[in-house]
Amino acid sequence: MAKWPRATQNEVGMKPMYAWMGLMLTAATGVAAQSPYHLKVLSWSCQVSPQGAIVRGTVTNISTKPISNLRANARVLGRGLRVSTNSAPVHTRTLQPGQTTSFSVRVRTNFDSQKRCELGFRSPVLIQIAALVPDPSKPEGL
Repeated sequence: MAKWPRATQNEVGMKPMYAWMGLMLTAATGVAAQSPYHLKVLSWSCQVSPQGAIVRGTVTNISTKPISNLRANARVLGRGLRVSTNSAPVHTRTLQPGQTTSFSVRVRTNFDSQKRCELGFRSPVLIQIAALVPDPSKPEGL
């Protein structure tokens, strides 16, 4: 009958380290799988006029926690360094995980040449909330 060689002291000490490395790798993989985004914009549009713009759309909470006092933040950028911004609360005061709500933000401008609209979200707790925001089809009125 063949004898198996005995493990040396170094090999025995390495087993707990390999187990610890495997545990950390598994934990890191689980963390990496979580999305950094809390919101997903399903659709939005920007309708511009000589007085400003109206940004409308729908957004879903894709995080695992409710978000309270969520505000849609819209910016209208013109030629040069011209920028106008405004925010408004979304239509649902506390957005539960998986829940969708609509939003509408009116941005007044004092310049004639609106180039594009940008959209973001914020709350009193989080200054800026990470959101997946697709490009709008094309701002209406441009």
